[in-house]
Amino acid sequence: MVTAEEHERRMKYAREKTRLAWCQPSTIKIARNSVLAEEFAKILVIEMYASHLGCASTKELLEECMARMEGFYKTVPDEGPR
Repeated sequence: MVTAEEHERRMKYAREKTRLAWCQPSTIKIARNSVLAEEFAKILVIEMYASHLGCASTKELLEECMARMEGFYKTVPDEGPR
């Protein structure tokens, strides 16, 4: 569970990164929209701190392996008939 203080630290970082979008040569003339920026920052926090397999917990790795073994989805495309 993330503390409120840690969540705000993450949001602050995401807001800073979001602001960079308006500092690029191709976007500098676009009007800034604080509501849109805040929503994008929220999405960034979710994506930046989501567990991906590269930094997954042991439980998440085991769940991933079980899903693959039980055939819930395939990780490589089927090559067709052999």
